[in-house]
Amino acid sequence: MNKVICLFLLSITLIIPIHAQQKSFTLKGMIGGLQEEYIYLYQYDGETKELIDSVKTKNGEFKFEAACEQAFIAEFKVAGRKAGKAFLSPTKMSLFVHKKDMNHKFLIGKLKGSPAQDRYEDFQAKLAENNKQKLKIAENLEIPEIQSDSVKKNQFLKEYSRLNQFRDEYYYKYASSPVVAYLIYQEYFASKRSLEYVKEQLKTLKLANPNGLYVNNLQKRVDIIETLQNKGQFPEIKAKTLDGKEYQLSQHKGKPILLYIWRCWFPDRAQEYYDGIKDITNTFPSLDAVNIIRYSSFARVRIPGTTKSKAWHPEPRPELNCIEIGSLNQSVEVVRYLDRGFNAYLLDKNGKIIYHQDELNTELLKSQISKHLSNL
Repeated sequence: MNKVICLFLLSITLIIPIHAQQKSFTLKGMIGGLQEEYIYLYQYDGETKELIDSVKTKNGEFKFEAACEQAFIAEFKVAGRKAGKAFLSPTKMSLFVHKKDMNHKFLIGKLKGSPAQDRYEDFQAKLAENNKQKLKIAENLEIPEIQSDSVKKNQFLKEYSRLNQFRDEYYYKYASSPVVAYLIYQEYFASKRSLEYVKEQLKTLKLANPNGLYVNNLQKRVDIIETLQNKGQFPEIKAKTLDGKEYQLSQHKGKPILLYIWRCWFPDRAQEYYDGIKDITNTFPSLDAVNIIRYSSFARVRIPGTTKSKAWHPEPRPELNCIEIGSLNQSVEVVRYLDRGFNAYLLDKNGKIIYHQDELNTELLKSQISKHLSNL
């Protein structure tokens, strides 16, 4: 009997943690202005967007339910390409918003019941007040009487310096919140913070939120960017070529490879890059060259003989004698780790970076290729 009781208790201790770990969210509410239209809900992990579900509204009402281990950024999309973002947490939430508000990046003050969204809104409110105080001090410092009074001037400068610390102090205080990791992530990749700053912040973030979604992806980005900067092993590339074939960088090791990566938001400015890669492949016909064209869904060209335009996408150019890949809105993963300009990487036969150029200079690039090919 005692053995049965012990086994029963043991089974409870094994089952309870499993159920305790199962988390989910329920999101229901209404979007005014919608009748019977579909809403699409995506999870954004800082790297990619993944469709969670889609539901059809009834008089604007909707309901989503799904597994949710931790808070994350969700993007809502409705008809007419309208979209909005909010933080969802493993809990029951309500969202009441008008269709016109879906244009906002974040649905501030609309989502009810999400602790992560509350934290984000708290940060935005405090940041706005902080900036308001900084602006007031800046205006006071312009007053001649204060400029000529060293004591008052120093007092204002000291207070301005204190207010300047708000962001970092807030981040440190709430490092366990997924909101903070996401904010640092967004700041860094908007080029407002240095790589060293992010690495320093990661020390705190990883202690406070070691398995955080945005913490892990922030670390991933830092690692890849450092690899690119330090000429390490180039990250894997898996993509479809412009002629519809599958390309995988790791399957082409054994001889040097040139990755020629450039941005084409405006097709009429593309010719110099096409001329550059053609010059290189003509000079080095045996070189494996990969031409990666970063283009956007906003790239358009004029329809001849009309005032209208159409979406532009790169077409195969066999005369270039290279592999051609189109990266629509950074769909090739490694592209998102690069700045928006030109990048050329020459890899050795093992896939390690041996030369990098970040501004198109065809003659210099050709001389570097010649130099390195002669040494391999």
